Amino acid sequence: MTSGEVMGRDGVARTALLAVVLLDVVLLALTEVAWLSLQVGSVPLPVSILVAAVTTPLAVRLVDRCFPGSRLVFAPLVVWMVVVVVFGFWSPTGTGTFPPDWRPIVLIAAGLFPGVWVASRPVRPSSEAGSPG
Repeated sequence: MTSGEVMGRDGVARTALLAVVLLDVVLLALTEVAWLSLQVGSVPLPVSILVAAVTTPLAVRLVDRCFPGSRLVFAPLVVWMVVVVVFGFWSPTGTGTFPPDWRPIVLIAAGLFPGVWVASRPVRPSSEAGSPG
């Protein structure tokens, strides 16, 4: 097996992983928008905000590990933001699914800010990760 074949297989595997991560981001964004209006009685229960704050940085970090130093690290954030905005402000009935209060703004902030912070932090090579210093 030549080094070109290994690099080709590695590139295909990384591209497939990127596609799976982006599909996961789309599904998570749809779920977060759908569950944003969850209430217990009259009290809002914005669990989807916590889910967004945890999952978007994880998706960004996974893409960053597969494509270190690439601008593809922002792909999960862009896809997540587009899905949240489109399905939050638009629906077949025309009114959108966002509740008319503070929750949509906090959802967008909770998904974007941690993801951008993680994207701005470079991935350390695994050889440096275990060494003290």
